[in-house]
Amino acid sequence: MKTIIKRDRRALEKRRLIAGRFFNKGESQAKIAVRLRVTTAAVCKWHAEWKADKEKGLLSKGPTGADPILNTKKRQILKKAILRGPAKAGYATDFWTLERIKALAKKKLKVDLGTTSVWRTVIGLGFSVQKPERRARERNERAITDWKLKTFPKLKKMGRKTRLSAWI
Repeated sequence: MKTIIKRDRRALEKRRLIAGRFFNKGESQAKIAVRLRVTTAAVCKWHAEWKADKEKGLLSKGPTGADPILNTKKRQILKKAILRGPAKAGYATDFWTLERIKALAKKKLKVDLGTTSVWRTVIGLGFSVQKPERRARERNERAITDWKLKTFPKLKKMGRKTRLSAWI
């Protein structure tokens, strides 16, 4: 049997239901544990659930933990607001920070998220970290290109001759 990822509820449910079929046949919990590659404690728990409610007791109870603060609709509203850009949200510079997105969520969705929650939500929405490049305002792209194409190759050639003459 393949190794099952812990969070795959369907696969875990399927494994419990297989155990339920073995319980119906009267097979021992130890043999079922070996066959399904799980602990005997897990099979013992499944057996108690199966005894109480048969196959219904072995079905998945759904996702565990607290309900998410941002449901699908709120996540889409936040994503659209992020895509509109920081300028539309009232910021002078054209980049998002976690604090800005946190403030946006509080203003638009009336939800107070922690910085970590904002980070996870932004990543979950398909965005990635982008760091703006710092460049001087006086930067002259044409002069840089000319230097790279004309001056730099000459300097490289001069360097070779100097090293060569040093050895002779």
